Amino acid sequence: MIKFFANNNSFVVILIPVFVILHLLLDHYFPSFNMSTVGQENLWNLDFSVMDNLLSSVLAVIFISVNAILLNFVFNSLSFYDKFIYLPSLTYVFMLFLFPISLRFGEDLVGHLFFILSFYQLLSIQQNEDARNNAFLSALFLGAAATFLPIYSVFFVIIWFGLFTIRPFVFREYVLPIFGFLFPFLWVVLVNPFFLNEMFSFSSYLSHTNVGDFVIYVGYLIVVVLALLANKKILERRIKSSIRYKRIISVSFVSLLFAASVSTLILIFRETYFYFTIILVILPFILPYAFLNIKRAWIPNALFYALIVLNVVKFFY
Repeated sequence: MIKFFANNNSFVVILIPVFVILHLLLDHYFPSFNMSTVGQENLWNLDFSVMDNLLSSVLAVIFISVNAILLNFVFNSLSFYDKFIYLPSLTYVFMLFLFPISLRFGEDLVGHLFFILSFYQLLSIQQNEDARNNAFLSALFLGAAATFLPIYSVFFVIIWFGLFTIRPFVFREYVLPIFGFLFPFLWVVLVNPFFLNEMFSFSSYLSHTNVGDFVIYVGYLIVVVLALLANKKILERRIKSSIRYKRIISVSFVSLLFAASVSTLILIFRETYFYFTIILVILPFILPYAFLNIKRAWIPNALFYALIVLNVVKFFY
């Protein structure tokens, strides 16, 4: 399967919603998750838990598939690799399956969508072109993501870091993102005037009724090892790559480290690993390198298939 996604076989995107539907069917017949969030953090006062189960599942399939395909579009259109591949979609979906948010539609999937759009605009900034439009749109989408999951607001500094890394300093390009980020909150005020009191409640938790936390811990271990293998390949690739590639991969890698650090701090102080879900939209820009043109391909392949097995076994534990 990895071989098909590691090549320019566009038909494989059809498999993405198939994987999601199969995962939902397993949950229907062998439910293992105690659905997922205790407390919803979106600032719009939307309660996704009251949504009809069928509608929620259908929307989950749509949003997961759209997010996966959009990640792939960003990866390929920005030339993260020499040819079109579809591994970003594959890695996103099977990492997402580790979390109950993959089973029902909710604020997290909407947040993922807006964050991907924000990241695309940020990485689209060119060294010798005016970046005001991209910077503003990146912040606008990030602000929209933050209204659904406020933790995304800390990523505003990544926009400034991206500008600093890719472009010469232009003061107005640093100011415009502030207005773009704040714009969605002007609409939030209309439905939730006291949203500032709810910005960083960190009230979301994950609960695994049957399988225990080992699903998350083993899954994390697999992903960490794959990320280390990918980093080794990226370091080798940077030597021969263009300046632009070095800059966008640097922004991606710093974003990943930043997200991991924030999630770890929340885990330490609030005892919830729910917020590791924010990493899932950054890892697909890194993990594919673990599978591409390497000598011992059986190692990452075995790890990825172990991840698939883990996502199935959890339903029968």
